[in-house]
Amino acid sequence: MAYGKLHVLPLSLFILIPVTFVTTYTISVQWDHVVPGFPYISETGTLLPESCIFAQCLNIVALLLGCCVYIRHRQVLQWQKERGHDLVGRRLVVVTAYCGVLACFGLDILANFHASVVAAHMVGAMTCFSASILYFCLQTYLSYKMVPAVNNMIVVYVRAFLSVLTLKLTIASIVFGHISMFEFQGHDYKKWLPADGGWGWHISSTICEWILAIVYCAFLLTFVPDFRLIHFEDPVVTLIYLDKTESTVLARTFCKGK
Repeated sequence: MAYGKLHVLPLSLFILIPVTFVTTYTISVQWDHVVPGFPYISETGTLLPESCIFAQCLNIVALLLGCCVYIRHRQVLQWQKERGHDLVGRRLVVVTAYCGVLACFGLDILANFHASVVAAHMVGAMTCFSASILYFCLQTYLSYKMVPAVNNMIVVYVRAFLSVLTLKLTIASIVFGHISMFEFQGHDYKKWLPADGGWGWHISSTICEWILAIVYCAFLLTFVPDFRLIHFEDPVVTLIYLDKTESTVLARTFCKGK
């Protein structure tokens, strides 16, 4: 059985990610867990009850992202085998897929270890951000090589722009965030006020993070036309039956005995 309409996967992520962040932000503000404005996205999912929604939805996002990475990998692998064996090596295709899986793993850590667990949360964030940047850049390069068989140059330009924007926003968010932490003199990071010091740097960092989330969603949206071209068939399942194996072993032992 062949499956079409795989473009629903990146399209659903384009919808689910913003809905998740807006929902947890709204709840955290209503419960007075964060100050209205531009808190860090992870801070809107630190305390109950929004933390449950944040973790569960991002777990689903990580799973769907993993499916997208796998399907895209199979698409590129099939193209490389049929059309692009002289253009890109198989190793590059595999490395790209590993970067995508690593980004999903980092997002999963980010979802389940909240901002209160600083060390694990930062490991997940750095893993997700760095692997995502590499994945976006490699996918842009592969998209360039796949012109005109799978996509056109407009897609390449859009992905290149979004990849560069992702890198710049990630660096800006981290740098501004570190500067603001040195100047912070308050007591609760989730309720950062102008009087606490470092307010301008803090707001700059959080705004970059929110824009970064939008850019991620936009990059996923660019896969919708590609996924429309894929027809995925059921995997072939081969079973090894225990009774058949045991019968074979007994028969061979009997024959050797003779």
